[in-house]
Amino acid sequence: MTAIHLRARNRAMLRELDPAIRDKIEAVLADLQGHGLRPRIQEAWRSPTEQRALYDKGRSRVKFGFHNVTVAGRASALAADILDDDHPLAPPRRFLLQLFASASAHGLTTGLMWGLSAKEAARTQAAVHERNWDARVCIGWDPCHVQVVGVTIAQARRGERP
Repeated sequence: MTAIHLRARNRAMLRELDPAIRDKIEAVLADLQGHGLRPRIQEAWRSPTEQRALYDKGRSRVKFGFHNVTVAGRASALAADILDDDHPLAPPRRFLLQLFASASAHGLTTGLMWGLSAKEAARTQAAVHERNWDARVCIGWDPCHVQVVGVTIAQARRGERP
């Protein structure tokens, strides 16, 4: 994707995010860009029908999630999937670790640790803490998923925000 198209896509996706997360996601994008990376918001808001299809295919573990949140019928997602535009199908470990580090610095989390054993998660966390972007560590099952912390999906669905 050209730089112009990438910026336009990210701007469009940012509009689908709840104000509680929008500035934080923008900051994450800026951090990654500062490392010479080309982050792309692949998806922010998705319909409950799309979510259910992903669940049925085994690509999501929830039937309603942070991507599906609305306010007064308008998209107001509390999550975004951020890919490496240069490697969208297989983001390098370096990108995933930096995404997690930036998300954490801005009060968000990712799926980088999801499904890891406590030992694997500790090794991955240590690599991030040490900024060892090339560490050969385990990666969880949804590392490009970035979401809010401090609120459950059920709370978000009821309109609560962190």
